[in-house]
This record gives sequence, structure tokens and C-alpha cells, in this order.
Amino acid sequence: MGFVYSAAIGVFWFGRLANTWHHGLVARWWSEFNRDWRGSEIEYFKNVIERYGQPALDVGCGTGRILVPCVEAGIEVHGTDISNEMIRLCRARLISLGLDADLTVTPTHELNLGQRYRTIISCGVFGVGTTREEDLDGLRRIRKHLTPGGCLIFDFYLPGENLNEWSNWSKPARPTLPSRWTKPDVRKTSDNDELALQTRTIEFDPMEQYSVREIRMKQYEDQELVNCHQYRIRLNSYFKNELLLMLNVAGFDQVEMYGGLSDEKPAAYEDYHLMVLARA
Repeated sequence: MGFVYSAAIGVFWFGRLANTWHHGLVARWWSEFNRDWRGSEIEYFKNVIERYGQPALDVGCGTGRILVPCVEAGIEVHGTDISNEMIRLCRARLISLGLDADLTVTPTHELNLGQRYRTIISCGVFGVGTTREEDLDGLRRIRKHLTPGGCLIFDFYLPGENLNEWSNWSKPARPTLPSRWTKPDVRKTSDNDELALQTRTIEFDPMEQYSVREIRMKQYEDQELVNCHQYRIRLNSYFKNELLLMLNVAGFDQVEMYGGLSDEKPAAYEDYHLMVLARA
């Protein structure tokens, strides 16, 4: 669900958007501030594409954090994203640099581009804003878009990267929901506005392995609140063997998992950020 309040015109808006929170002020935040986060990821995926071949597809490309540097480097990369606003901002960034790329608005579980790729990448996308059935359908769709021998590379996070998160899975320590809003993360935009981001958890189901997070973004002009956008998103949690089974069902024959940004260190119990390489 999406909820938007515009202080400038004094109206509320309720409605169902695509199952993501990357709209409105949230999309603007990603465009402004999510460019160089974990720059090592950008280099990792650039090297992956160069190794496994072009053309490549960036599934869930967002505003182009990885796609744009790849295109700048002369790599042929196309992009998809469920949010038309994220795609619009990605295209604007490409145009500002005198660049171009094929960009399509589509959820992964409806992927149908009429083209195959030697490499498909996806960073920070799997299990975000989807049902588990849609995640499996998405893997099947990606498999159909790979050339024979093509490679899918994507990452996911095991649930509970620290002790406090793991304790939430036990009934005695189950948190009271909704949780409190996080402390506002306030940043100044390129046009001198201020955006303040907060999140909280409103639902958590350890049996079904998902949570629902809510995001609230406030926009200030000269310290006056002018907009407030609020969205919810479902986040699915997966464990290693469950994901291996899903990839097998989706038609991937050769699957390897590594700890972090590596294709040399096999995933181990101390890792929670895993990289998956699956061959068609």
C-alpha cells in the first residue's frame, strides 16, 4: 500500500502501488544518495559481466547505481525495474552523461524481453517486494532469458546478521509491533531541499519467513515540511538449501554460493551476505 501526504496542497492519497517502496520521494532518495554505496559491488559486477559476457541484463537496476558505471565503461547492459520512477531517473542519469541503454519497467516474475543474455546480474533485489511464488517465477523467467551456458549472478542476505535479529525468531523475544520509527536520516539534496528517512517493522512472521517494513520520507524546504510519502514493502527471508532447491526447480544445473563479493571463498557459517552464481 502507498500513502502520500502533500503539505503543499493539503491532500492525502491512498492507493495500491507496485509491491515496492521505490516511488516518489523514496525514488528520489535512491537517485540522490544511493550511487556510491558499497562501490566494491559496482566493480565486482563489472568484472562479472566482463568475465561471463555481453550483452548483460541488470534485473532491478533501480536508478542505475551499477548499470550506469557499466555503460560508462563501454559494457552493453540493459536494465529492468518494477518502478517506473526508478527507470525514469536511471534514464535521466544516462542522458546527462550522453549515454543510452535499453530500460524496461517490469517485475522480474513477468520478465518477457524477447532477448537472451550471456550474463544477468541482480543486486539487492531477490526477495524484495514479492511473494515466494513470485520469487520462484522470477528465477524461471531469468533462466529463459539466458543463452545456453549463460550465468546469473545475484546476492541475498541470510536472516539475522546479528544476535538481536536472531532473538526475534524465538517466541519469548518476539518484538512488539509495529516497532518504533528509526532515528531520522536527514540529508540535503542537490537542489538544497532536505529529505528525512525513517523505517520501522510492522509485521514479522518467522514461520513464513518474511517481514513487512514501512518507510516514511519527509521533504523540507527552508525547514518547512512540504511532503511526506509513506510506503510498505514485504521482505522474504531465505536459507541456503531452500534457495538451492528453488534454482534447481527453475532449471539451473550448476549453482555455486560464495561468501560476500567473491567467487573464491565458498559460503561458510559465518557469512550472512551470499553471492550466487547459477549457470543455465
